[in-house]
Amino acid sequence: MSEQAKNSLFYDFLSRYAEGDFESYMAKATQDEDYLNWHGYCLPYVFTDEEAEYNAVRTGCALFDATPAQKYRISGADADRFMDYVMTRSMSELPEMRATYAIWCTDDGMLNDDAMLYKLARNDYLLMVAEVYHDELFDECKARFDDVVITDETLAWAGLAVQGAKSCAVLNSFGFAGIEDLAPFQVKNFDLEGGRVLVGRVGFTGDLGYEIWFEPALSVAIQEAFLAAEQELDIRIAGYGLTTIQLCRMEGGMIVPGWDTAQTFEDPEFERSPFELGMAWNVDLDRDQDFLGKAALLKERANGSRFVMMGFEVDPGGELSDGAELFADVGGEPVKVGTLPSVSWSHTRKCWIGLASLQTAHADLTEGTVEIDGENVACRMTRLPSVNIERRRQVPAPM
Repeated sequence: MSEQAKNSLFYDFLSRYAEGDFESYMAKATQDEDYLNWHGYCLPYVFTDEEAEYNAVRTGCALFDATPAQKYRISGADADRFMDYVMTRSMSELPEMRATYAIWCTDDGMLNDDAMLYKLARNDYLLMVAEVYHDELFDECKARFDDVVITDETLAWAGLAVQGAKSCAVLNSFGFAGIEDLAPFQVKNFDLEGGRVLVGRVGFTGDLGYEIWFEPALSVAIQEAFLAAEQELDIRIAGYGLTTIQLCRMEGGMIVPGWDTAQTFEDPEFERSPFELGMAWNVDLDRDQDFLGKAALLKERANGSRFVMMGFEVDPGGELSDGAELFADVGGEPVKVGTLPSVSWSHTRKCWIGLASLQTAHADLTEGTVEIDGENVACRMTRLPSVNIERRRQVPAPM
């Protein structure tokens, strides 16, 4: 049995509008039902009210404590070449002070993991990995090169995702001059109370948003800046939990390894390649360099993929769960044609939505059925993403 999750750096701040403190919350909360143990720290599904947290992202500003993420600093004269070998796209071609959504594969072409990657300078990267430790894999890959240094900087960085319609206005109130001119995936250092704050215009909500990274010692000044922004902008800036992350990222058609794939690599039936996850845009098979899984992905491109990723809608009428099986009428008989790996309730559409993994033979399916409480319920296929929020890409960003 794992140890009880600890109080994270910003839990008390993000939950300040909730009833009770951390100890009272943990006294009545159940792991994997009310919260996840994220690298030893408590990650609630909901701080206060899931619909209010979702609306805060879509209409205001809300915060997610990203501090527990694993942070790899990758440097050395061969760091560019190392990154090109590990990742499915060339990171050496990425401009300095840029972030990107990076993925890497197993040798058989299945998605291994994803992360937000910050390229701070040539041969100098900061890789933010959400869940799985990759020390062994990275050490194996490092052995191919003469000069690659991989440092665990997890404790050196605290971080918050600052997401939502008013996120730019909030950071502007910090005195971050020109924050509105930061382009999507651009990275810049700002000063706050004499400390450095690394800001990237990135996020996992499909909305306008930023990540801010800083030394943990600066956390008090960061909290005070948010409190001042609340007063200046007359809004609440509180936390959002895993439930809102899931809904927002599903609306944006974003993948989570370990949710949309098994990420155990014990049975290929439950793993997916980037092509099968709608992530072909993040794979460059035409570059000269070899990279992890390239041979298998070339073979898949030639022979075709097993699955396609789509969105879906299911009308209310019971509890729909992650991993539900999707059926369709084939020759007058119900046949399993896919699964719904990620499911969420949409507060705006008042129905179930999420991601559907369909067998390629049924890629043209427009409607199938899922079983809810013993009843067959219609499941409509939709395109991804299901939301396309213009301000996410606007420059200057709206305030």
